[in-house]
Amino acid sequence: MDLRKLFLTIRVVLFSCRKFWADFRASGSGSGANVLREYSVPVIAMVQLVKFPVIGVPRQAMITAIASFLADMAAVYLLAGGTMRLLDRENRNDIEEGVTALTGFSLTPVWLAEPFFFIDGWNWFFAAAAIVYAMVIWRCGFLLLLDRKSPPGGGALRNSLILLAAVSVAVFLLEKGMLRLFNGFPV
Repeated sequence: MDLRKLFLTIRVVLFSCRKFWADFRASGSGSGANVLREYSVPVIAMVQLVKFPVIGVPRQAMITAIASFLADMAAVYLLAGGTMRLLDRENRNDIEEGVTALTGFSLTPVWLAEPFFFIDGWNWFFAAAAIVYAMVIWRCGFLLLLDRKSPPGGGALRNSLILLAAVSVAVFLLEKGMLRLFNGFPV
């Protein structure tokens, strides 16, 4: 995915998520692995590069960026795996790509808010706003992509939203802890 298409995708995911999920489902675009490789990894890497001037110290910024990248990717896989576990098991292969795409696109607000996590005093506000917005995108995608309109889908939706919030809060706390830890290292 070229840079222009990446930024257009970010814009569409953030500002017209219902249309994005409807178009994504209609086009049947790419597998989950392609979403992770072509969208999630570049967005996470771009956000890590934005953190360099925010952190200031080059060595500390590099270590924090690498650790944050790994934490974000672990969150993607944890959330996708946990959501797969919450869904019914008959059509597991059919929904695996949808769940991976859902995870890859829905975490966009959390990733884009990461540079603001370093602003003392306001970091909880940015984290909470990003998590709530990710939950809105997740809900739209869950209902449109996975055809969950029946009552059993309601329990899976609720539980997956709780998992999304828990994983996102854990990543936020982990990144705050990493920054404090790496601040103690000599430069």
